[in-house]
Formats: sequence, C-alpha cells, structure tokens
Amino acid sequence: MASQLPVIAQVISVCSSKDIDVWTVAAKHVVQFIKADSYLVIVPDKEVELFSKVTCAPYHVKPESDYVGDAKARIAQMLDSTNQHRVGWYLQQFIKIAAVLTHKDSDVVLIWDADTVPLKNLEFIGTNGQLVYYRGEEFRKSYFDFLERALGLKRTQTFSFIAQSLVLKVAWARELFQSLEKNAQLPWMDAILSYVDPSEPAGFAEFETLGTWIWHHHRNDIVISDRPWYRNGLSLVGNPLKLSAAVWRGLANSYDFISFEAWDLKLGIRNQLKMAMRRFLLGLQSSTGAKV
Repeated sequence: MASQLPVIAQVISVCSSKDIDVWTVAAKHVVQFIKADSYLVIVPDKEVELFSKVTCAPYHVKPESDYVGDAKARIAQMLDSTNQHRVGWYLQQFIKIAAVLTHKDSDVVLIWDADTVPLKNLEFIGTNGQLVYYRGEEFRKSYFDFLERALGLKRTQTFSFIAQSLVLKVAWARELFQSLEKNAQLPWMDAILSYVDPSEPAGFAEFETLGTWIWHHHRNDIVISDRPWYRNGLSLVGNPLKLSAAVWRGLANSYDFISFEAWDLKLGIRNQLKMAMRRFLLGLQSSTGAKV
C-alpha cells in the first residue's frame, strides 16, 4: 500500500503595515490557491489589531514577541551603526525561523513572503512526496560567506533559493540550527549573529541558508521547478488593490505567483502610462488566451 503524501501543516508569513495593501490581496489568494491545515501571519505587536481587521479567515494573526522576544535589541547591538536601518530586515527572518521551529519534526511547513500573491493552484509536494522548490536568480556573495563560516557549506547549486517561498520539513530546519548551535556553542539566534559580518547590510538570508542546507543533505527529497514567477509586480502593473479581474487572469496565464515589493515602486507619469498599457495588454491576453 502506497504511503500517504504529506500535507502542508502551516503557511507562515511575516508582515508589517508598509505591506498591508499587498497583504490584504495576498492572504485571500493564499487561502484560495495553497492548501494547508492552517495559516499564520506574524506582525509587530502594535499592529495585531490592524491586521486582524484586514486579514481573511482562516488566518491567525500573532504578535512577533511571541516568537523572538528581545531579538530586535540584540540585532541592533550586533550591527554597525551604518546598518541600523537593517534591523527589521534581519528580525523578520528570525521570526520566520522561530515560527518554523515551533512545529514538530514530522510537519511540513511553507514560508511564504507576505508581499507575494499566488495566481493559481500551487503544489509544493510532488506526487512522489518530494518537496517542490522554485528557482530564484539572486546571488549575493555575503550569504555564502556566512554559510561557509557558520556551517562549512559551499555553493554548489546554480540557482538561488530566494524565490518568495520555501517549503521544508521541520526536521531539516532543526538539523541545521542544531548544527549551527553546536558550531558556535550558542543558541541559534545568537549563533547566527555571531557569524554575520556586522558591516554587511545583507549578511544572512534564511531562504538561501535553509535551501543550501537542504540541497547538501536532502537533495533526493526535493525537486527544483522551472515554473515561472515574477518579482517586480509594482513596476509591471502597479498597486494590486487596483487591478481588475482581467489583469489577474492575464498574469495567471504567464506566472505562478507575482511579488509586489515596496522597493520596486517607481513613480512618474511615464511609468504610470506604461503600467496602464501593461494592464490593458494583460487584460487582452486574458480575454483572448493569446500571449502578449
């Protein structure tokens, strides 16, 4: 008798008010297009009430202090004065890791970036039980410098695991952070901070770290997908709250998911006209079925 395929125990996201417009759209799409036993978004303590009002069921909204305590102060203390603006960027990564580690080893969880909208039904567990990973194109040497210092791992993959989502067995994450703790003789959060270059504005990436560990130790249990996704949603079509159903269908004809990252926001009348034309073409693509 064939063994039953695993299911995603939880989709985990971290968000703050700067991305709340995208989140109100993304949360509905995640529930519609990604099957899981539960859905969690973790937000700053003072924003729990705000997110509770705009986040659709069955999502649970939880405060970040439930997961990382005083980590923000510890990160700030570690970083150089020129990188204090990066404290929140490191913090949101630690929150995701802490949330993953609350689960039992046998669980499969999906970390999903809160500024990313799925466009169709997505499967992260293959028919043979392998976990499915999307390819990213980002490469930053500092991420792999960290990996070599902390875990002795070199980059052997030809792609990035930074692809807006990362599915994993909790046991794999537990292995990684236990190894890190053993190497540094510190709890995992302090261990990460001890290996990060304080002068580097981006010295650690949770997706690249987890993905590279899994690639080295559990490669037979995963498959790398070539399916397309798109990162620069704001400069492509603008605010997701303002997109028509036809534009969403047009996007779904080309991509599995699309990200709307705040840094990608480009203003000016010329860009606004370009976005309007793209929305028109995507709507046309949706109605005709033709590729634009």
